[in-house]
Amino acid sequence: MKNEARNLIKELKAGRDLKENVKKYAFLTSTAFTKYAVIRLSMNYFTMLEMLDECDDDRKKETEDIANTVKAAIENAVFEGESFEEDIEKVLARRQEVTEKMKVLTSYTDAMSLFEYVLLRKNPEISVHDVNKEAVAENMFNYVFQDNDKLVVNSKIQSFIAELPVRMTKERFFDIIRNTLMIYKGGEKEAVNDFAEMVRTASLIEKPEGFEKSFPALYDMYKTLSEADLKKLEKSEHLKYSAILEKATEIISSNVTDYLMLEQIINDTLVILLTSKNKIADKMDDSYASAISILKECVAADSIYSLTDKTEDFFISLEGAQEDAYETLANVSSSLFDIYTEYSEVIEEAGMTDVYSGLIKADKLTSTSLFIDLDKEIRVVNDAADDEYIEKVYKDLEEGFRGLFEKLGVSLRRGVMAKVLSVIPVFFNNKEEIKEYFLYALDRCSDETELLASVEIINEMMLGD
Repeated sequence: MKNEARNLIKELKAGRDLKENVKKYAFLTSTAFTKYAVIRLSMNYFTMLEMLDECDDDRKKETEDIANTVKAAIENAVFEGESFEEDIEKVLARRQEVTEKMKVLTSYTDAMSLFEYVLLRKNPEISVHDVNKEAVAENMFNYVFQDNDKLVVNSKIQSFIAELPVRMTKERFFDIIRNTLMIYKGGEKEAVNDFAEMVRTASLIEKPEGFEKSFPALYDMYKTLSEADLKKLEKSEHLKYSAILEKATEIISSNVTDYLMLEQIINDTLVILLTSKNKIADKMDDSYASAISILKECVAADSIYSLTDKTEDFFISLEGAQEDAYETLANVSSSLFDIYTEYSEVIEEAGMTDVYSGLIKADKLTSTSLFIDLDKEIRVVNDAADDEYIEKVYKDLEEGFRGLFEKLGVSLRRGVMAKVLSVIPVFFNNKEEIKEYFLYALDRCSDETELLASVEIINEMMLGD
């Protein structure tokens, strides 16, 4: 397929037989997408059966509902050779459900990281001793710049900022936000909006729909921690809140693992629904046949224990097949977007617009971004952000932060600042400013427990590298 795709692209670029070649390329690319998705889905569907066996009652019904939607779609598209628009809509609806749940879980992850930030710095069992702040700052500086890679340097700086004591006024914090936004001046408004949304979600200025109801146990834990007086904790209180935090983290981690798997299954199912009716059957090999056999076994099984010994044999025959299928897909689809945009009129004349639209969605669904927006178009027209637009976005952020800070105690407010400062682009102008900030943050911290906790975390980071 790789050589055939290469030849088709050459023919298109040479302007030869355009209508016929855009059709041939679409069918070839559909074949590569279908093969890869079927092989990966066969493996992940088996994992989903294992997951169903281990699910608690709260999650089992939801997982079964998703599995049944996927099962019906697979039976139609893979076994019957038909793909119905109704199936696509149903699977897309499931995808939206999972995406919304993941947004809520991400928000809880951000919330728990704030509570962890505070609890680590309020541990009454930390033994107080003197700290050579200048030496710590010097060690941090040397650690950061032992690498020449700018990305690595910036990553280390952000990691330190996340753990250093925050001792800056709200106004200084807002200045940093404003100055960071100005980096995007002249760039796409969409980039400004993406940055602002990232800041809002990381700081919990905005909570996603379903935050209170999607995971009742998590919300109860969040409420307990957010209403607790974390200013000064006794040992028993610290143990209590730390246990709640640990339990919440376990629940989040377990749910995230399951939803990531479900999203992969949903995405692969959608790829099959979008591309399988245009595949070239003669180009499917033994690995595809084995994957189909696994899917048939898994779909027919009532549980993981209903599978026959044949399934294991089929899996053995798939060793290395997913990697090979992906390599072929990556090669064949590498020119997809260029062909879609450059030959859009020819594609329309050939009656292939819907086919190519499906391929573009399939390309998104097989990307590394599991939760990518399928309907968001890549912008070609520049919609530049000017001073007025950036100021408006800044004012909205400032208003959101001021409202949030009024509700939070000092410790959580500092935690929010540390979190935000660690996810925005590095805001220093030169190396000297970096060293000065390290020392300033350490020197201005009068809370010995907080200082020692921060230094301990930072030392562990440097030793662990």
